[in-house]
Amino acid sequence: MNEIINYDHIYDSMMKCRKTVSWKPSVKHYLLNSVEESLKMEKELENGTWKNGRPKKITITYPKRREGLSIPFRDRVYQRCLNDGALYPQMTRSFINNNCACQLKKGTDFARKEIKKHLWNYYCHFGNHGYVLQIDIHGYYANMSHKLVDDTFSSIEPEIHDRCMDVLNAQYSGDIGYNPGSQMVQIAGISVLSKLDHYIKERLRVKHYIRYMDDYWILTDKRDQAEEWLTEIKKQLGKLGFTTSDKKTMITPLNKGFLFLGFNYKMTGTGKIIMTLNSQSTRHERRKLKRMAANVKKGTLDESKMNESVNSWKAFVEHGNSYKLINRMNKFYEEALNAKH
Repeated sequence: MNEIINYDHIYDSMMKCRKTVSWKPSVKHYLLNSVEESLKMEKELENGTWKNGRPKKITITYPKRREGLSIPFRDRVYQRCLNDGALYPQMTRSFINNNCACQLKKGTDFARKEIKKHLWNYYCHFGNHGYVLQIDIHGYYANMSHKLVDDTFSSIEPEIHDRCMDVLNAQYSGDIGYNPGSQMVQIAGISVLSKLDHYIKERLRVKHYIRYMDDYWILTDKRDQAEEWLTEIKKQLGKLGFTTSDKKTMITPLNKGFLFLGFNYKMTGTGKIIMTLNSQSTRHERRKLKRMAANVKKGTLDESKMNESVNSWKAFVEHGNSYKLINRMNKFYEEALNAKH
C-alpha cells in the first residue's frame, strides 16, 4: 500500500489529473503549491486523517441530459492513485478481450475494429445472412447497486477495497445509483458485468461477442438462438438488478444493417463492410458549427478554435466511409463562415 500513496505516486497522479483542467482556479492553486499539497496528502493518508471531499452536482447535456458529479481536484489526485496503482490493474486482469470500454489501448476505436473483425470472420463462414442481437441496459449507472459494486471490488486487496468503498460511499448516498464523473465509477461500470461476460463466452459459447460498457453486441446465424441467448442474458442481468431497454434491445437481420457506437454498419453480398456516421451526430455537428460561426462573428470565439473543432470531428468520422460527408461538411463550414461577413 505504501507504494500507492507515497509522494512520488501522488505527484505523478497530480500531473495526470491536471490535463485539460489546469485553467480552473482550484487546480491552479493546487499546482502552484504542488509539492506542499502532495506531501500534505501523503502525511494525511499515512496517519489516517485524510477525509474525502464533497463532490458538486452538475448537469450533463450531451449526448443526453443526465446528472453528473464534479469532484474536487485534490480528491481526483487521491482517487487516481488508487485507480491506477491498484484498482484498475487488479480488476482488469480477469477481463475478456472484448470488454472494450475505458481501458488502456481500448475504447471506441478498438471496439469498432473488433466489430469489423468479427463481421469478416462470420462472412467467411455464413455470408451476409445472419442476425445481430443488441442489448442495452436501462439506466445502467442509475440502477447499479452499491452492494453489487462492493461485492465486485471484494476480489482486490482488503485495504484497497476499503479505501475505494470509502470514496464511493462519501460521494454517493443510498443503496442504488451512481452518476458519471468519477474514474472509480467507470472502473465499476466495466467490472460489475465481467462475470456475465465469462458466462456468455464460456457457458453460452457465444463466439461473436462484444461489450462496450452496458451495450452488448452478438452475431449469430440463427434467429432462434439469438432469442434464446437474449432470454438467458436478461435472466442473468435481472439477478444483478438490471433490466434491458425495450427501445434499444433488438434482433436485426445482418443484411439490413445495425447501429453501434455512433456508426451505421452494413455488410454487402460481397463481404464489404460499409460504415457511415449516424445522421443524428451529423445534425448535432451542423448545429454546433452554426453556433460557433455566430460566436466568431461576435468576436467571442477565435476562428482557430472553430477550425480545431472541425478538424477533430473530421478525424472522428474518417473512421468510417465518410468521403462524401466530409465534402458536404466542408461546404457547410465555408458557408457558415462566409455568412458572418
